Amino acid sequence: MKNPFLHRQLTSLTCLRSLELTLLDKLLCDEEELDKGASWIVEGDTVGKVSVISRGWAIRFKLLDDGRRQILNVLLPGDVVGFFALLFKTAEYAVEPVTPLGVHCFSPEPAFEAFRQAPRLAVALSWLAGQGERQLDEQIVRVGRRHATERMAHLFVELNHRLQRVGLMAEQTRQFPLTQAILADMLGMSQVHANRSFRQLVQDGLVARRGGRIQLLDTNALSQRAGFDASYLEQNALPTPISQALAR
Repeated sequence: MKNPFLHRQLTSLTCLRSLELTLLDKLLCDEEELDKGASWIVEGDTVGKVSVISRGWAIRFKLLDDGRRQILNVLLPGDVVGFFALLFKTAEYAVEPVTPLGVHCFSPEPAFEAFRQAPRLAVALSWLAGQGERQLDEQIVRVGRRHATERMAHLFVELNHRLQRVGLMAEQTRQFPLTQAILADMLGMSQVHANRSFRQLVQDGLVARRGGRIQLLDTNALSQRAGFDASYLEQNALPTPISQALAR
């Protein structure tokens, strides 16, 4: 099993058999290592392959002409990066590791052959891409309509849920390698505003910053502060009609 975090996400669908999981492992190349801050995917460049994070954190973002940055999502172990590289020629975003990163990759040709042999695998990976779209929908609401401390609390609780979802240990799901600059660019704030919002959560006893990492101290209170509804992160089995269609 090359990427247990990816396996954990996909097996929740209950549609994959040993055939699909074996094909998935054959599809993934050996782990490649990327340094923190490395120029990994550049907006406008040809991607040419799909990657799956095996360890570490990265950010997906868009840059404006004047250098301002909007972070679209934080990428965690088990996340698929560039799935639509199978269909589109160039990347419409950039990706940068914020910690040392491990990734497994696969190219379009063997991917399409695997999908031909195992349509269930194509459905499962498409489902993961759909999960990313649901997270992006929530990011738009978070930045556009939530108040500053609500935004930050909501992001922290989402990351905690996503880390739990792939089976990381409790202490790992509550420690985030995120800087004030990343928080500001993720949440559509100035760094001064992000720092003020973070200090408020610190004063309320909900978070702390220790050893260069953010630590969550009270996830229940953070959820209440954010009005968090985890339904968009749920990983349930595929709907019955789809499961029945795949079983034919």
